[in-house]
Amino acid sequence: MTKHLIILLALLAAGCKSLPTKEAASDPDSHRIMNTIPAEYQMDIVKAEMFGAEIYSQDIAAWVVTDFLASKGVIDNDKRLRGWVTEHVEDESDFDRMRVSFIGEVSGEHKILYQVEAKSTVVLNETYKEFPSGIALSKTQLGMFNARQTALSSQFMRCSNSYNTAVVRFEDEVNSYNIVYVLAASSKVGEVVFGGNHRVTLNSDGDKIVENFPLSKSCLTMQKRDDVEALTISHIVEPTPNAVHVFLSMLHRTPIYVLTTENKIIWKVDGNKISLLDIKKT
Repeated sequence: MTKHLIILLALLAAGCKSLPTKEAASDPDSHRIMNTIPAEYQMDIVKAEMFGAEIYSQDIAAWVVTDFLASKGVIDNDKRLRGWVTEHVEDESDFDRMRVSFIGEVSGEHKILYQVEAKSTVVLNETYKEFPSGIALSKTQLGMFNARQTALSSQFMRCSNSYNTAVVRFEDEVNSYNIVYVLAASSKVGEVVFGGNHRVTLNSDGDKIVENFPLSKSCLTMQKRDDVEALTISHIVEPTPNAVHVFLSMLHRTPIYVLTTENKIIWKVDGNKISLLDIKKT
């Protein structure tokens, strides 16, 4: 996702309702949205594309690092482990590089026990670190970890025995939030889980839920087949596709056509790009 869309997301937090021409004109993604999406949906599309790509980056990093630690016997043998936090490495020249910190309980406190970086599906072995006694989490990391744990223990419609998470930090002019995407997982090859996903917004400390929003009304799953070029679903809880649609399209490498029933618009989600195809007449 481009720097300009990050700027536009900041403008959203400041109360802007549509994309300002000056900031968007020089950026292809921003220009595309500004010129093809109705003004009332532009910021929702910016958020869906940006957060969806972020969920995908975090999910892939957590997956490959978990497998890496499992190969070392860490996952099965270290009973102190409680979860993880995934963040971008603070390197503007390499935004796709992620750091995954595995967190455990040490003498009643949460500490970082293992840490390793990944880029896409490649674990950077030379970055692997073990902290036998644990090291302290930063305030941001602790807030993200608490938010993850709070969201997973909250009440929501469960459509899977297994759930993954992605935690996105978001700031407006007044407050900082942790937005936790609680994602229904499947171990079946080609199964796309549309139902049972939730967006839980929490305070900066991660211990208070501000909003718990279900991203579907049912436990819908679909099977991706080799002879089908795209998947098609109806979406009734929002007027636009959301970040999970983007994430699922990226994860399964297939376009998803989304009919939003509230406004009768047909959208195409193709990876981290959303386009408006048609508005059905009543």
